[in-house]
Amino acid sequence: MAATSQTARRATLQLNDTAHPTMVRVSLPPRITQPELARLTEHIVQNIVRPHTGCSCLSGTISVLIESVFQQAVHVDV
Repeated sequence: MAATSQTARRATLQLNDTAHPTMVRVSLPPRITQPELARLTEHIVQNIVRPHTGCSCLSGTISVLIESVFQQAVHVDV
């Protein structure tokens, strides 16, 4: 198997309570791409939100705090 020159990119997910989480803190690598963000969102919904709420919607039961490795805040009106 040939080695690749590409470094693994990882986001870190932290739950405030593993049994009954109310918050997920997400630390992103620099320059996250739209496909990476989509994979991350899918993982959060399918593996954290749905098992704990029984629903796959982000209705506010579990808050998601997203931060970059540079501690820059991003605000998006939705």
